[in-house]
Amino acid sequence: MIRKTTALIATLGYLSAAGYAVAQQQSGRMPEPPFAAIGAELNLGAQAVKNCFPEPSKAGGANGARPARPDMSAVSACLVKAEPSLTQAQVRVALDNNRPETSKR
Repeated sequence: MIRKTTALIATLGYLSAAGYAVAQQQSGRMPEPPFAAIGAELNLGAQAVKNCFPEPSKAGGANGARPARPDMSAVSACLVKAEPSLTQAQVRVALDNNRPETSKR
């Protein structure tokens, strides 16, 4: 009896955690970029980097689709404007190095 109850509780806990993980993946929200890591590569503060990224959409896109990805050329231009000694190539490398795992090619 105790084994059945323990197994049932463990199974329910696993299913609950798995359901939460699936819900997070299907929510359509992209993970927040690692502002501090990008800033460290570009010699910028995390807040300066964060200011160059658009605010993430709290709701999904049309009909529950994923929200649009940020325009990375605009982000890159903003980062170069924040630190004029940077080149577009340096910014591109830093952004590429810190891309979320799911979007790395």
